[in-house]
Amino acid sequence: MKISLIVAVYERVDFLRLVLESIRRQTFRDFEVIIAEDGCSDKVAALVAAYQGRGEVVVTHLTQEDVGFRKARILNRAVSESRGDFLVFIDGDCILHRYFLGRYARRARENLCLFGRRVMLGRTITESLIAQGEAYTLHLFRVLVSKSRKKEEAIYGPFLPTRRKKGVLGCSFCVSRDKMVAINGFDEDFTHPYYGEDTDVERRLRLMGVGVVCTRYATIQYHLFHNAGDRSGAWAISEALYRKKTLMHSTWCANGIIKSS
Repeated sequence: MKISLIVAVYERVDFLRLVLESIRRQTFRDFEVIIAEDGCSDKVAALVAAYQGRGEVVVTHLTQEDVGFRKARILNRAVSESRGDFLVFIDGDCILHRYFLGRYARRARENLCLFGRRVMLGRTITESLIAQGEAYTLHLFRVLVSKSRKKEEAIYGPFLPTRRKKGVLGCSFCVSRDKMVAINGFDEDFTHPYYGEDTDVERRLRLMGVGVVCTRYATIQYHLFHNAGDRSGAWAISEALYRKKTLMHSTWCANGIIKSS
């Protein structure tokens, strides 16, 4: 089984450096990396080129003009260019536990969508990690004594049960490439951050009959602290659009990988 690890990126080279270091430490090795950048930053390009130069894993860097929030568009390009049997989506501000990909690979099935949760790191520990430039210093005890939120998500217990049945996050989910193509990928009508494009993927996969399973405590991830600003306006716009989409009861989005006329 090969995995395509698709990393959604927007600026923040300091974050991406830590994420790439955590990718290097994965115990599972049969994967490619696709950096899906919603922009075209010279600094990001230089960092990715340095990572490519190590030759440890195949790395593809996709860019597009920075003209607003077009995450769905660049992710669809990544899906089109991916070569893995399964796709794992993460964000460029989330450090991975070293067993992250391995646990997704172990549980991945053609008719399942797997999704994880994340620790919300505090400002101080985030700044310390950036200063160190190393992700391997992050561990459970350090999280527990920090001023982070959702610390329970740092507990590694792959066989622990979870009651969560829904809530796919774009920063951590795994689905077969064939299923993602079958629903025509992400809906590019979602042009505001914080809500919508990932929830809509979950909705359409469920309509297709794909099971959705939470991998909490197995696929651990650490979200780096940053100020997200006021989300209310963008959230309201995306939520209204999502509700409109649900009325269509369709697994296919018209403005996805293939553009319907």
